[in-house]
Amino acid sequence: MKSPYKFLFLFLMVASTCMVLSSSNWLTTWMGLEINMLGFIPLMYLKETTNESETAAKYLVPQALGSTIFIASATTSLYLNNLQILMPIAMCLKLGAAPFHFWFPSVMAGLPLLPAFLLLTWQKIAPIFAICSFSPTLSTKILPIAGISALWGGIGGLNQTDIRSLLTYSSIAHTGWMLASISSPTPTLSIYIGAYILITVSIYTTLTNHSTKHHKQLFSPKEPYQSFLLSITILSLGGLPPFVGFVMKLLVLYHTEASMLIILTLISGAMMSLLYYLSLTFSPLLSLNKTYFTSTKMISKSSIMFLLSQILPLSFILFYF
Repeated sequence: MKSPYKFLFLFLMVASTCMVLSSSNWLTTWMGLEINMLGFIPLMYLKETTNESETAAKYLVPQALGSTIFIASATTSLYLNNLQILMPIAMCLKLGAAPFHFWFPSVMAGLPLLPAFLLLTWQKIAPIFAICSFSPTLSTKILPIAGISALWGGIGGLNQTDIRSLLTYSSIAHTGWMLASISSPTPTLSIYIGAYILITVSIYTTLTNHSTKHHKQLFSPKEPYQSFLLSITILSLGGLPPFVGFVMKLLVLYHTEASMLIILTLISGAMMSLLYYLSLTFSPLLSLNKTYFTSTKMISKSSIMFLLSQILPLSFILFYF
């Protein structure tokens, strides 16, 4: 960030998320969500181009619509209790969960890399925990949206070749799993979000080192260790056992209160997501010859930490539960 004022907006984005997490009424939650939106929009202007202005407008309109629906339903629910269902639906619109994801792929396609990953990770925390603060009756009513998001995220990523589009539809699928974990009595949601952010940041560090657009540019035979570790991270994001992503989905299935139909929808979406991630990493893993590993220098410390970040959380989670 070249402009110093962007640190102020970054602080507003972080502080507003903490404000939503600690709020005790819907008015404070609404204020925190508005400050979070206003703090994130200036961060979208990383290169200050015309495309970023268009993307910011595409982000502003659905976010403002979601905030309007939220405060209107919160106000009118004092007289009409049936309108309370619009409050979690407004949060699903801000999250980009299917079928309210119409703005999410186009915004992700026009953002620079750093704001795009902020939208994938940090910007999900405030709306998802706002849904957790609602009554259990409202939380269980949005479980069909969780199944639709997981299934649509799996279907939408099947024909994608752009790595950013793959991460976008994977985020929609993971949003469905996050919504399914809301009804669980244990802190499954917090652990799931933490593991998802950890995996996504690992992929982000790889994308920043290489200017990649298509999935074939991710893996280089000249860097076998980086390709191998990136393949592990992508398979972990897809939910392949025994990595962190699989354990997260297993915990959600164990603790969720969703019906059997929604659970089958979640599993079907996860299988579809794992299909295109396996097709993405299958050829690079087969092309890595043993001679590359024997002739290459010792693994760097960052690569070791990269690998441990995908394995060590398993032991902590198993001991916790």
